[in-house]
Amino acid sequence: MYQVWTLFILLSGFIIFCAAENVVGDQENEEETEPLTEDPKCGQANPKAIHLNLNVTGNQAKPGEFPWTIALIYKDSFIGAGSLIAPDVVLTSAHRLVNKTAEDMIVSAGEWEYGNPFEKYPFEEMKVVKIVIHESFDYKNGVNNLALLFLEQEFSLTYRINTICLPAEKRSLNSTRCMVAGWGKNGFRDKHYATVLRKIELPIVPREICQNQLRKTRMGTDFELPKGLICAGGEEGKDACTGDGGGALFCPMAEDPNRFEQIGIVNWGVGCKQKDVPGTYTDVAEFKKWIDQQIDVKFDLPENN
Repeated sequence: MYQVWTLFILLSGFIIFCAAENVVGDQENEEETEPLTEDPKCGQANPKAIHLNLNVTGNQAKPGEFPWTIALIYKDSFIGAGSLIAPDVVLTSAHRLVNKTAEDMIVSAGEWEYGNPFEKYPFEEMKVVKIVIHESFDYKNGVNNLALLFLEQEFSLTYRINTICLPAEKRSLNSTRCMVAGWGKNGFRDKHYATVLRKIELPIVPREICQNQLRKTRMGTDFELPKGLICAGGEEGKDACTGDGGGALFCPMAEDPNRFEQIGIVNWGVGCKQKDVPGTYTDVAEFKKWIDQQIDVKFDLPENN
């Protein structure tokens, strides 16, 4: 059982992330539902999840509620999260992949209770054949903190495993409430990751407010929020945390509020769940061109990597 919101970044010491909590659902209470025609659009949650009679508590997600959420597994250990942006491409953070090799990594889709599938919602694993980290990634401050994982085969897209939409263009999201999903720790000093997928609702924080709030932390009064980062959170008791790194920050789409688009990637934060201390996220809209360029050349992949 594991997590999703991790973040370490050096500046003046380690900066870290915090967020999910262990809660177990009752798998025996699942209702029988009629099968759906499985032709989901990107960013569309599983409509069957709404009807499942599960004993979910707190901020626990239901199976298939966020079907783009991916668990990253390296040498049989959970290391973070990612998001499925194409049937065979996962978007994640670069800092989770430093010194990692593709041949020792797999991704798991359709996870709910980490590592413990149940009959109607089994997870599926896929080998990674290539890791592409942004060429200008800086571990010390989280600049250009994103990476792509290219998979051995495509996942079949269903309401249980689906892609998240990427923003077509940058739009104002100040004060919008968005979501992070993952298996991250509930607190920075917790020993264990969450067992069941959690969801955290967070407000987008305007850039100037975020910078001023972070200057009141260990970051210091001279801190400048790097270009390419956005902020969310700052509400006491709500945050992403260790284990959530690389996961998606996603918001309702302007043209269809029932679907979601990924606007951020869990990057770094100062502690977890502190009032007026937002976390930082890689701004996906700023890197959409880079993402598209890497996907355009994916057919140049070697047979073995």
